[in-house]
Amino acid sequence: MVEIKEFRAGDLNALWNINRNAFRKSLKKESYEEFKNIAENSVGKVIFLQNEIIGAIFLSGKNGDGVFKVEKLFICPKYQNRGLGYFILTHLSEEDSSIKKLELDIDESSLKAKKFCEKMKKDI
Repeated sequence: MVEIKEFRAGDLNALWNINRNAFRKSLKKESYEEFKNIAENSVGKVIFLQNEIIGAIFLSGKNGDGVFKVEKLFICPKYQNRGLGYFILTHLSEEDSSIKKLELDIDESSLKAKKFCEKMKKDI
C-alpha cells in the first residue's frame, strides 16, 4: 500500500540516494547541498510502499491560493513505470487540502522525465 507522509529531516539521506539513482542518466547533476536546499525549503511529501521509502515530491508554493510548483518528483528505479508518479500527482490534493493545483516543468535533460511530464500535463 502506498502512503504519503510529511518530509522529515531524518529522511534526507535515504531520499538523496534514491534521487541520485532515479536521475543517474540525467545530464543535469545536482550536489547534495542543492538537493538539501530544495528539501528544506519546499513542502515535502515522502512516498512509502510497505513501510519503505521509495521516493518523494517537493513543492514550492507560488502564491497563497493553493497553486504549487513541483520542484522535484522521483521514484526509486525499481518502482518506476508502475504508475506511482501518476498516483502521487493525481492524489496529492486528497492527502493535503492546501494543494489545489500543481504545475510541472519539463526536465529536458531526461527523456524519461520529459515523457512523464508531457503525459501529466494532459492529466492535471
